Amino acid sequence: MERPSKKKLLPKEYDCTGIILAGGKNSRLPGIKKAFHKINGKMIIDIIIEKLSTLLNEIIIVTNDPCDFSEQDSLLATDILPCGCSLAGIHAGMFYAAKNNIFVAACDTPFLKIEIVEKIISHISPAHDIIIPETCDGIEPLCAVYSKKCLPAVQTNLNKNIFMIKKIFKKNRTLKIPVHEIKKIDPEMISFFNINTPCDLDKANRFCQGHGPV
Repeated sequence: MERPSKKKLLPKEYDCTGIILAGGKNSRLPGIKKAFHKINGKMIIDIIIEKLSTLLNEIIIVTNDPCDFSEQDSLLATDILPCGCSLAGIHAGMFYAAKNNIFVAACDTPFLKIEIVEKIISHISPAHDIIIPETCDGIEPLCAVYSKKCLPAVQTNLNKNIFMIKKIFKKNRTLKIPVHEIKKIDPEMISFFNINTPCDLDKANRFCQGHGPV
């Protein structure tokens, strides 16, 4: 992959690469890819790139259709192990990232609050391999930090056809951020809202009408 020739000047530099997973099958939202649908007139992928770029110098989109994303201002990567799952995307992100940690985001979460991202990545330390937020429904593995130390375990599980992300977690190396801390930043928990169906898309646009730009 080619790396950008100019480095963005950020208020604080984190040892972290932003990874946007854009390899979903789009089965419940036919037509264009979910990432290219517009919320309040702006493509979801552009919204997420813009947000992550305020904190992170390197953004990589992991997709098996890189030509479709050629106009986005990010690096592009494809799965190394073609398993067709989120864990394979995380694996590719870890492999190609220049930093020692990756923050993983799904390509269909337009309301991801940058304050949530900063809260998670601010806990990066040698003591933690995974930093993950909790919600009322459980953990959110596609809004989390993963250290490159996880790469061997991820590759082993993929080779064994074990695709559940939480199977790579080690209790004493995983930091879970409690839901009450997340709600202090995002009371509506809108950061974790996914666009999966036409109904979700309509709901997202209605939300913008009442709350303003994302």
